[in-house]
Amino acid sequence: MKNFFSVVRGLTAAPDTSDTAILRQKTQRLSLWEGSFWSVMWGFGETYIAPFALFLGAGNLAMAFVGTGPVLTAAIAQLAGSASLDRIGRRNPIILTGTLIQALAYLPLFILPILLPAASQIPALLLTITVCFFAFGFSAPPWMSLMGDVVDQADRGRYFSNRTRITMSVMVVSMLLAGWIMNRWKLLGHPVVGFGFLFFIACLARLIGACFMRRHYDAPIQKAQEDEYFSFLDFVRATPRSNFARFTFAIALINGTVQISGPFFAVYMLRDLHWSYLQFTLSISVFLLSQTLFVRWWGALSDRHGNRSILIATSCIAPLLPLIWLATSNYTVLLLGQILSGACWSGFTLASSNFVYDAVSQPKRARAFSYYNLVNGLFSVAGGVLIGAPLAEHLPSELHIGAAHIVFRSSLPLVFLISAVARTLAAGIMMPSFREVRAAEPISTVRILWRLGIGQPLLETADRFSNFWKN
Repeated sequence: MKNFFSVVRGLTAAPDTSDTAILRQKTQRLSLWEGSFWSVMWGFGETYIAPFALFLGAGNLAMAFVGTGPVLTAAIAQLAGSASLDRIGRRNPIILTGTLIQALAYLPLFILPILLPAASQIPALLLTITVCFFAFGFSAPPWMSLMGDVVDQADRGRYFSNRTRITMSVMVVSMLLAGWIMNRWKLLGHPVVGFGFLFFIACLARLIGACFMRRHYDAPIQKAQEDEYFSFLDFVRATPRSNFARFTFAIALINGTVQISGPFFAVYMLRDLHWSYLQFTLSISVFLLSQTLFVRWWGALSDRHGNRSILIATSCIAPLLPLIWLATSNYTVLLLGQILSGACWSGFTLASSNFVYDAVSQPKRARAFSYYNLVNGLFSVAGGVLIGAPLAEHLPSELHIGAAHIVFRSSLPLVFLISAVARTLAAGIMMPSFREVRAAEPISTVRILWRLGIGQPLLETADRFSNFWKN
């Protein structure tokens, strides 16, 4: 324990050097610690926002907003964050402001059922999470810009895959502990106390993360020249000739089709399948643990073969994922499906973010990230609120096909089916529309899927563990 506090004191102390190489290395280590405490916040806080909304009696439309509204809110906030970065010229003050507001936004969440009448609880919850995710989005472009300067291009796949592996491991532990706590309080008949405890820990973890964030090396920013500035309208207009814009709309359309079903998996688990909080938590933990196991393998592929090949391969897997929930309600089979889902989305997410780093120069990076996330947020809300919620509300829970009579637990399995079809169409149409932006060794989609299918990532992970214990 003494060693732990010694490390923390050393990392959070004021720098005693002006050597930029040392400062960048220290910031990379600081970011691993900050990301770990962010994961605690995620495991105790963000994971349980949807279950908390269900506990308060949220309907399909409210759940669709809980699942997709924060994405759009954060994306809009990123425009404000980018504009603030242009005016202030420093990144740390903006990052810290957003981090502190996000942390404090968790405090009102657990007092909603106590202080407000039932009719006001859901609107108040939606307002609170809007503030929380606006603060998160406000700090995102400066953070992305800063990390792009701190990590060399040749090391991004390795570093960010390693960072993701660490943060997801912490997420898994945090979620399992949070699920156990919620189960205990539910058995005692006081689930609201459990939610309160979880959100308080989320707030505290984010505040601790801010202590590490404030010591990040805020490298000098290369200010964009007048001819490098581009508005959102310029960005949209450039789509026919801009590879980055075409990439953005391709990823956004896929994410939009994913969000047709995305907000409703928690509803299906807790309401339709009647899972306990511990079963729900274990399912999400398996998903995250799978990402942890696979992301390092994707990172190595990214560094060697580029990001586009990974995006195409994972977009071939994405349509299969909701079909698993349509086909069975067996808990063990669905957990196995979560392993496949984690493998898919770890590669897709890593390759998407790395592509932006590769495609955009440093002066434009913060603004490019904000536009990229705004388009993704708009498509996600369109998929979840404008398509997914009406489908969930009006689709039947049974089908008559000839002599066959198929009965589902609710309308949600049909929503999952529509999402799968839409994902297939989106990937087929949009993935050929953009190209790789850096020199990379070519690899076929079939080759990637074959290596994934024979378990190469898991074999490499087992080999690393074996060598670790031998040494």
